[in-house]
Amino acid sequence: MCTSAVRVVCVLKAITEPTGSKRSQQTTAAIGQIQSSLQVVSQSTNHVRVHEELLRTAGVRLDRAGAALLYKLRRHSGTPLRITSLAALLGVDAPTVTRKVQQLERLGYVARDADPEDGRASLIRLTGNGQVTVDRVLAAHRDRLTRLFDGWNDDDVCLFGALLERFSKSIQKDAEANNGD
Repeated sequence: MCTSAVRVVCVLKAITEPTGSKRSQQTTAAIGQIQSSLQVVSQSTNHVRVHEELLRTAGVRLDRAGAALLYKLRRHSGTPLRITSLAALLGVDAPTVTRKVQQLERLGYVARDADPEDGRASLIRLTGNGQVTVDRVLAAHRDRLTRLFDGWNDDDVCLFGALLERFSKSIQKDAEANNGD
């Protein structure tokens, strides 16, 4: 387990140790600790009550599926997406996305435009109202994260941020390798 006394050594080992090399007992124990901690993080970020509280704090009346769809649109830099692309990103079928898009369209959060490459298809994009809504939810989420780091010193928050970003890149690289992208 990496305590504050050995944290720098753990970080340096993690940065300099070649991929696939044998791990020390200490590192193996730390990986078990990470696995357990990630389960807690995953459960808490996907918990219905946490999501509802974030939306309430943001002053937004939206369900989880709607928020996820808006977030995916925002994350793709405002590039309009087809229903099938949104379905793939969300891991659901196209009819489910179609129904959710219709609901979000009625609320004024998304709009449909004809796909210039295929007149039968539509491209879904965030409206200004949709962008504001996503920004409010993300601000509420940042506020929650800020509260969770109460009692942490700035160096620890920065170190955690850097290491988490590095870990996220490893996850993305692994996902791309496994998806053949």
